[in-house]
Amino acid sequence: MKISVFTVCMPEYTPAEGAKLLAELGYDGVEWRVATPPAAGEPLADFWKGNRCTLAPDTLLERADEVAAWCREAALAMPCLASYLGYADVALVARVMQAAARMQVPLVRVGVARYDGKENYHRLLDEAVKGWGRIVALGRQYGVRPVAEIHMGTILPSAAAARRFIEHFRPEEAGIIHDAGNMVYEGFENLQMGAEMLGSYLAHVHVKNSAWAIQSGDPDGNLRWNCDAATLRRGQVNWREALQALRAAGYDGWISLEDFTTSETRGKLRDGLAYLRQALG
Repeated sequence: MKISVFTVCMPEYTPAEGAKLLAELGYDGVEWRVATPPAAGEPLADFWKGNRCTLAPDTLLERADEVAAWCREAALAMPCLASYLGYADVALVARVMQAAARMQVPLVRVGVARYDGKENYHRLLDEAVKGWGRIVALGRQYGVRPVAEIHMGTILPSAAAARRFIEHFRPEEAGIIHDAGNMVYEGFENLQMGAEMLGSYLAHVHVKNSAWAIQSGDPDGNLRWNCDAATLRRGQVNWREALQALRAAGYDGWISLEDFTTSETRGKLRDGLAYLRQALG
């Protein structure tokens, strides 16, 4: 397996600086965060607000050659463009896919439907499948494979739920990003079984960890728990076993570090690469 970093977890670096850092540390690739970048002078806030290591979807096509040049100079492959666009953002998804084709990036992440219990799951699934039909058609047009991510708070919290959605399309045209760290929140299942269920739809893997801790107690004695980001070694996912499970299911593609802990970025990325290389053997 080859190892990249999803730039969401290095928010204080510009994209050009981020590419140089990943090259210095010895990563194989970079997965770009594609979202609205912070305005000039906007203070760094966190991974999602004020994140500088971000490429704008509406100008990415014009910057495609520039971004590709950074990666060539740094000897970094680009396995995926991780957009925050949904299936209704057809025009912007088309521009990002055009940019991906120009930069020879095979995968573009596109969102599905969120789930909060206010709308029936089956209606949300039907709407997402219909909307993703347009996204898959765009992928065919531009030679890019759209991918949806296993994520809490959506209709895809587990591999089983993801398979139920993605099997409406052909595996060469659409795929799934596996994310065991997200599954800790609400989608836990046997990781090897889940990867086997996804089969040839399994297109990419995000690597992070999460852990549950007691937050408070109710007057009647029921405990309330909270889940949050954890280091690769200290979360609920045993990543050595998780990587073995992915291999046993036949996966040998990219794994992309997405560490949301708040330790110093350079050290976190250096340690993460060493950990993953050791875990991969």
